Amino acid sequence: MDEIIIFAATLFLVFLRAVQQQNVIHGNYIAAAITPYAIAVAEVASVLYVVSIGWDAIPYVGTGGAIGVTLGMFAHRKVRGNEKII
Repeated sequence: MDEIIIFAATLFLVFLRAVQQQNVIHGNYIAAAITPYAIAVAEVASVLYVVSIGWDAIPYVGTGGAIGVTLGMFAHRKVRGNEKII
């Protein structure tokens, strides 16, 4: 169960960081001011579970990060209407 939580926490953390980067680039001030609170929750969860699991967390963190960043980029473009997928 810990592995699923670390995967999900990392996915959301990296997803939110990707969305935040897009918010900054596109000048979305309100979203850029709100997103760090969600990032903080995901970051704390991620750190707590990585400390608990140790080195065995690497595949879950890596996979969650890869999915999170691509999903964050995709979602931000979808919401903004700028659908450059590839």
